[in-house]
Amino acid sequence: MIPAQRRRDILKLILDQGSSTITELSQRYSVSEMTIRRDLKALADEGQIQTAHGGAVPTTSNAFQHEQLYAAKARLNVELKRRIARYAAENFVDSNDIIILESGSTVTAMVPYLQDKDNLTVVTNGLYTTNELRSMLSKASVICTGGILRDMSFTFVGPVAEGFFQQFYARKLFLSGIGFTLETGLTDPQMIDTQVKKAMIARSDQVIVLLDSSKFGIKSFTPVILAQDIDVLITDSGAPASLVAELRRLGVDVHIVAEEAERQ
Repeated sequence: MIPAQRRRDILKLILDQGSSTITELSQRYSVSEMTIRRDLKALADEGQIQTAHGGAVPTTSNAFQHEQLYAAKARLNVELKRRIARYAAENFVDSNDIIILESGSTVTAMVPYLQDKDNLTVVTNGLYTTNELRSMLSKASVICTGGILRDMSFTFVGPVAEGFFQQFYARKLFLSGIGFTLETGLTDPQMIDTQVKKAMIARSDQVIVLLDSSKFGIKSFTPVILAQDIDVLITDSGAPASLVAELRRLGVDVHIVAEEAERQ
């Protein structure tokens, strides 16, 4: 494989997976790590990627344009997502609750931490989320919306999924997204997914957003919810202090999950 072709292939892989390491790429293409470093530098010089922690991730503009597969998103910032998800489950879900879990990887990561909650009713439009709920929460009532299944996100979308939420109210909605700024609020790349999320928001008493700090400053294609309409935002200590202060000024209940809290 000539260098130009390999670099195009590397770029596609990084966009699809959301990240890759030098070691992984070296093994995949059977070339030295020094060769991969040169490839990554060339792509970074073109503004296609940015190098970080022995590997590379897409630039903000490429992340904006390129929707990642669910499995790829689930691999990103795993520890931060797990910590945020655990905090949300332990502090914002009670036994006998009626909750909606949106299908994002951070929200789905809540499922293992809900096993001690009795008599839960959990609604989701996520196929993968449904499977996780069914395998781990045998005593919960699990309801899936149905609708058109999107292979990219493993979500049910379209009129059936949107209309489903006209049938009931939930106490709490747990929601995530691709990007967040104060000006645009929470944003996502696909309008068809966003419409279902808006239907969820309209039928929930409390909207709880779970975001790791890598999502701040990113603007994706279509708005989900404005910053001031969020009830609770749970994030990690990497969140910009000025943004957190402004959110609190807007009346958002911001919770910062520190690493120390996870170990207690």
